[in-house]
Amino acid sequence: METTQQMTKTAETHHDVHELIKKRWSARSFSDNAISLETLNTLIEAASWSASSMNEQPWKYIYAHRGTEAFDRMAACLMEGNKVWAKEGAVLLLSLAKKHFERNGNVNHHHMHDTGAANTTLLLQAAHHDIFGHMMGGFHLQETLQEFNINPEEWDPACFIVLGYLDDPSRLEEPFKSRETAKRIRKPIDAIAVEHKH
Repeated sequence: METTQQMTKTAETHHDVHELIKKRWSARSFSDNAISLETLNTLIEAASWSASSMNEQPWKYIYAHRGTEAFDRMAACLMEGNKVWAKEGAVLLLSLAKKHFERNGNVNHHHMHDTGAANTTLLLQAAHHDIFGHMMGGFHLQETLQEFNINPEEWDPACFIVLGYLDDPSRLEEPFKSRETAKRIRKPIDAIAVEHKH
């Protein structure tokens, strides 16, 4: 049964959009419940089936579970506005995008696009398990490169992702509490799509 919060956050669409897409949203309030390795591997495998240019699959994930030193070190890379609530999640992931094709070393101009598609696939699979995630671009780049020994000539840190089961939004401080309970809105279709007639 959906909670009041989930019902509030479920997207109201004008067309017959799939329930899983309407269900997914970027939560900030997470419970103490852990995510099993089996479930996490299911989410990552779902991401692996995302489409990519030349089937390059340029994404890579580094993850840690809450309660470990590795998790705390990952959380330390986040900017304070994200760290304050993301540190309560069950799992943190760093999403990386490989800049060059493995087959020939040429620049892959679609590496971030394809990695973003994989991240969204992961989050849709997560929603199927009643797990909610939040992609975060607010992180300290140099600290992240150093912490994970990343060569920026080879990899782009795309984002951090926090995953967890929902908790009562009243646990959050403002402005995050209000954001957690606000109704979701999107631009209308005619603002993002136009038919080409010439």
